[in-house]
Amino acid sequence: MKKKWIVIGVITIIVLLIGINVWKSFASSTVKVETATLSQEVMKETVMTPGTLKLEKEQYVYVQPEKGEVAEIFVEEGDKVEKGDQLIRYENKQLELEQQQNDLQIRSTAINLENIRKKHNEIDKELEKDKDNEMLQEEHDQIKLEQQMTNIELEQANLQKESIASQLKELIVKADVDGTVLKVNEEVSSQGQMAEESIIRIGTLNKVIVEGTISEYDTLNISVGQAVILTSDAVPDEEWKGKVSFIGDLPEETALELEQTDASVAYPIRVTLDEDINLKPGFKMLIEIVTNEDKVNTLPLNAVEQIDDANFVYIVEEGKAKRVEVKIGSVDSEKMEIKDGITNEDQVIIDPPADISEGMEVTVK
Repeated sequence: MKKKWIVIGVITIIVLLIGINVWKSFASSTVKVETATLSQEVMKETVMTPGTLKLEKEQYVYVQPEKGEVAEIFVEEGDKVEKGDQLIRYENKQLELEQQQNDLQIRSTAINLENIRKKHNEIDKELEKDKDNEMLQEEHDQIKLEQQMTNIELEQANLQKESIASQLKELIVKADVDGTVLKVNEEVSSQGQMAEESIIRIGTLNKVIVEGTISEYDTLNISVGQAVILTSDAVPDEEWKGKVSFIGDLPEETALELEQTDASVAYPIRVTLDEDINLKPGFKMLIEIVTNEDKVNTLPLNAVEQIDDANFVYIVEEGKAKRVEVKIGSVDSEKMEIKDGITNEDQVIIDPPADISEGMEVTVK
């Protein structure tokens, strides 16, 4: 009897060991996973390009030695100016001398012309009395030609007068924009042709823009009026909204110079801000242009795997993992658009384990 109970005990232990091993085997082949379903969210297609914060209206005035010497500066730093206000007056002694010589030439030619007219009139009177006098007729023709040539000389002198007057007018430099005088550097006026720095700078401190460039391919998707998000590495936690206000019809000059090479062509772009910005002109900005915005089906980025040119997800079907090919669309830093391949009811495995495979048993957390 005692042996019988021993046999029963041994058999029970063996059964328990087998059951434990079977349970362990089953547990080890089953993977716990987290799942998600398609979620409708707004996705934006964007183009990103670097830019620089600048004043919306700005004018740099540089010394022009060919005009003469800077005789007078009419403004000081901080002055408010309007378009057309005088900024600088040049003094050009050579041009003033040319003007005086031209005035003398005009007076001299006018006096000479008046004398010729008097002679012409006198000969006309004599010809009326003696129409057949060949000598008088020849003298008449000569004086008439002389009068015509003197008229031409007077016209040329008057044209020169207009040219000199135009050049004298350009000796006064005027403001091209409304704004504030930000800088006046009188020392630049003495540097002549070596001066690379502006003598006067005018700008609109209350209005700024962002300027950058886009590629020839991006010009096909970007248009004036599209929304823009602006950020700066200097202030990583802030962003500002704006709109595309200008796209150049011609590429930048540097791009034109490189046109014969493989370098890409860059077109200038300007962005106006919809709100105030607490940064100074010169700050480097990141321009993110929204080219398209739609409400689409999305999944987290870590739910999609890419093999060669195909994209796959794993869904849970009857307790097992099933690999399904999907067609993707827009992508951002957190999610990806799913255009086709799965339905709203499918449970998609998020961040699938590295050893996951088709048909593997899984349990949802």
